[in-house]
Amino acid sequence: MFPRPPSILSYFIFFFISSFANFLLCETIYFELLHSADQLYLPLFLKDLVSGLGIRHWYLPPSPYFFPDLLIYLILFPVVPFLYLPSVYGTLQMILVFFGIFIFLSKYTDQTRSFQFLYLLEILFIFFSLLGYFAEDKPLPLVYFLTGAHHSTGFFFSLLLTLCLYSLLIDKDKKNRYPNSFLPLPLVFFFFTSFLFLYISDRFSFLVGVISFFVVRIWDGDLPFTERISYFRNRKFWILTFFFLLLSELLIHGLKTIVSIPSSFQILFAYLTGLKVSDILQLSGTYLWDFSKHIFYQGKSILVLMGLVLLLFPKFPKLNRHLVIVFFPVLVGLLLLVGRFTYLHPYPIRYLFPLLFFGLLGTTWTLGTRTKIVNPKVLTTLLFLLTGILWSLPFPREKTKTYFSRILQTEVPYDLEKPIRFWSEGSLTPIPVDKDGKPYHWITGAFHTHLTESGEPMIWK
Repeated sequence: MFPRPPSILSYFIFFFISSFANFLLCETIYFELLHSADQLYLPLFLKDLVSGLGIRHWYLPPSPYFFPDLLIYLILFPVVPFLYLPSVYGTLQMILVFFGIFIFLSKYTDQTRSFQFLYLLEILFIFFSLLGYFAEDKPLPLVYFLTGAHHSTGFFFSLLLTLCLYSLLIDKDKKNRYPNSFLPLPLVFFFFTSFLFLYISDRFSFLVGVISFFVVRIWDGDLPFTERISYFRNRKFWILTFFFLLLSELLIHGLKTIVSIPSSFQILFAYLTGLKVSDILQLSGTYLWDFSKHIFYQGKSILVLMGLVLLLFPKFPKLNRHLVIVFFPVLVGLLLLVGRFTYLHPYPIRYLFPLLFFGLLGTTWTLGTRTKIVNPKVLTTLLFLLTGILWSLPFPREKTKTYFSRILQTEVPYDLEKPIRFWSEGSLTPIPVDKDGKPYHWITGAFHTHLTESGEPMIWK
């Protein structure tokens, strides 16, 4: 048993060790993934923005991942060496995730259990990372805990906003405060603005928050059904929703006049045109079968985590179970729409990341509550040992920097263009081309030359 509740020093020691361990993860196991073309998009975009080169030469993805990702990079940019931005970003993101989890848990359990949960979560995170590394998983799925690419930060931020908003509304209802409004005007403005920026940055992360909110609200058995759906019966709610969507779409339209952003919906509808329902069902079934084979052969760490989730699922907290049940069909459907019918990606495991996150949280909670309180010295020692294993792994930074710095071609494939720009810190600006040697305009910062100005922008990857 803990002799007393954790002290401030105990929290400082945990966050120091876990941050160092997560930095090592970024520099070893996840280094290549964090420094790939997709992951380096925001650091290079920010460098062009800050250096005065402008952003009109950028061809962005349908979701530009600006908020809060770009904001965090903007804070780090003046104080972190440019070549270390991805690793420091990943480390900081995990600090914020742990801090948010602790704040949430502190409302439902004591500090001792919350403190042990943080330790167990970090230990399991490192364990599954090492398992994926030694099993040679491709890709390593838990990298999305540490990267802003594909908007992992947006997912965490959306979930945090949702839980904060729901807690405030529940507190309002219990205390019968602000009976004639949702919340005080400053809080309404804060959440409205935050969700607005999130919507502009990535509709998917925005929907994660919206769905989470209504799952928690409608599935709350402690409330009568009429109260659970009370928002849908409130005219102010629908007026605010309409104004929110209208303003968001107008801002997105304005953003498209500044930078090139393709429309996912146009690509999807163009692909589905002419396909019969039977064709769509057959293609979907085949794709999911191939996707499952990818997990079986290249996702051993996911298989182990899935096994633990299936075994421990009945013991998960109620909220955690509800979120997994609802998000499973939603995310599988998104995986099909994007991976099979929009951008034709063979293994977009990132769209299942919220399930991996909820599964890891539920597993950690169940293991923690089904065991006795472990002495913090034991947990600290175990975390030290895992950190030592990470320290013993190869550090590919210098080798990677040397390799990309030696590539001097002007025209290169997409997967080389951003790493070359990154490792040369912007002094080299190669032009990405496809396999036919034509300009490749997809999440690139290719400068306008005679080559990039000719031809139609390409919207596939």
